[in-house]
Amino acid sequence: MKWDKILRDAWRALFRHRLRSFLSSLGIVFAVMAVVGMLSIAEGAKQEILDQIERLGTNSVIVRSLQLTKAQEADPRRRLSQGLVLSDANALKNTIHTISNVAPVKEVKASLPISIAQDPFEILAVTESYQLAKNLTVRQGRFVSVTDVVRKNLVCVLGEEVSRLLGDGGHLGEALRLEHRTYRIVGILHKRQWKYSKSPALAVRNYNRVIFIPMGTEVTDVHEQTRFGEISEIWLRVARNENVQACAEAVRRILNQKHGGVEDFQVIVPQELLIQAQKTQRIFNIILGCIAGISLLVGGIGIMNTMLASVAERTREIGIRRAIGAAQEHIVVQFLCEAIVLTTTGGCIGIILGAGSAVIISKVAGWKTVLTVWSVIVSILMAGGVGLVSGLYPAVKAARLEPVRALRHE
Repeated sequence: MKWDKILRDAWRALFRHRLRSFLSSLGIVFAVMAVVGMLSIAEGAKQEILDQIERLGTNSVIVRSLQLTKAQEADPRRRLSQGLVLSDANALKNTIHTISNVAPVKEVKASLPISIAQDPFEILAVTESYQLAKNLTVRQGRFVSVTDVVRKNLVCVLGEEVSRLLGDGGHLGEALRLEHRTYRIVGILHKRQWKYSKSPALAVRNYNRVIFIPMGTEVTDVHEQTRFGEISEIWLRVARNENVQACAEAVRRILNQKHGGVEDFQVIVPQELLIQAQKTQRIFNIILGCIAGISLLVGGIGIMNTMLASVAERTREIGIRRAIGAAQEHIVVQFLCEAIVLTTTGGCIGIILGAGSAVIISKVAGWKTVLTVWSVIVSILMAGGVGLVSGLYPAVKAARLEPVRALRHE
């Protein structure tokens, strides 16, 4: 069998009924378009989540203080819990030996200079260990040091955007007034890539818009002094990734004992979030596969209907071919090839439309979409498989026609 001749005959047979071939392939076109579009959205969402988790650090454990109302604070205070405090960070550092770095953080509320007061900037009171915990790199000057924390030096380190918006007042050695205290700028960070996360658990700070001051130098009013919880977060870096889960369990156990069994804190393990995200992605892929299967089944039924109509119309042609020596397998291959060409062509058009729809969705809705090579390959194989399955019965039916009866057919 000459495959080039078979393909040419298949194209000629399909072009004889252009409109019917086009309409029957529309089911495959829209099915593949939906598959490619959904896979692009799913892949984009997965990569976005993975990027956020990677930025949090898969070898990290994060302890966050829960925001409690006055009514909710009554029970913890009764159990002698003070909320998340510096002594918690020291206890974790001294007790869990797999921890390589402990960085307490306190979110500070203070009035900012007029030039940046209207923008959502953050002020964080930190220790020298925070730079290592978050891999912060300094473009100019230095970060907060141990001496700054011990001596309570009124110095600060600016994110790149803060420094830029302050203009001449954002250079090294300049003074920055926060509330009634004046801090001297000793460092400016490098610009960091940042993207907004809709999930609070995956929220990553925009360090371009942060002002760092030494822990203990923050301005505290009466409200701050009576506030439940001394610090906002504790970042823990684990020396080895395989010890992260055991470290997280130890953190929960130690803090539960120190807080009298009150869970006024939240332990976030990015590694657990990563595993959960992968499980969710697998479930989502299965659902997408089922939807794609149903769509392709509907398209396959249309292809089978078209091929059966083609067999009925070409009965005399089949009889002539059989009479001049064509074997049954030749007839089967011919009609199967027509079905596969029809579905594969529809699949290619569907891939182009699916890629275009992914781009439009990304522009209009602001969602990240990623078109992968494997999604294109899977779509083509699925379209070809549908053609093979839906064309098999009409092809076998055509091959089993009696040559004499076929020749008598009008």
